[in-house]
This record gives sequence, C-alpha cells and structure tokens, in this order.
Amino acid sequence: MTKSEFGYFCAGMAAGALGHKFYPQMKEKLAPYLAGAMVFAQEAFGDAMKDAMDAVSAMQQGAEPSVADIVPARPDASTAGPGGSAAA
Repeated sequence: MTKSEFGYFCAGMAAGALGHKFYPQMKEKLAPYLAGAMVFAQEAFGDAMKDAMDAVSAMQQGAEPSVADIVPARPDASTAGPGGSAAA
C-alpha cells in the first residue's frame, strides 16, 4: 500500500466515523429531501418498467404467427366450379 492509498483509506475511515456519529442529526435534516428524491426515483423506475414491458409485449406480438401464416390461402371463389374445384 502506498502513502497516497493509505491517506485515502484513513480519510475514508474518518468520514465514515463522522457520518456514523452524526447520522441521526443528518437523517432528520435530510428527510424531506430524501423523501422527494424517493418519489422521483419511484416514478422514474415505474416509467422505465412500463416502457420495458411495452417493448417486450411488442416483441412477443411480433413473434406470434398470424392467421395468414397458419391457414393456407383458399382459391378464388369465382374460379371454383360446382364441386369446389376450379373449372377446367
């Protein structure tokens, strides 16, 4: 570990200790801001999930076979004779 890494480590430990000590006071002061941020994050997440579900739904609908893919086309009724086959 170099000197600068050790310095960053010690600074991080000190910041963590101070944050732990003053957490209850910070929590009270920052609660209104965090509540607003949480509402914004929930709305953004909900919108993102809705867009993702719409994309998945569109992909699933595109992958489903259509009726034209399953049922073969019938011959034109005007060319069919009385027996149902085309007139000779």
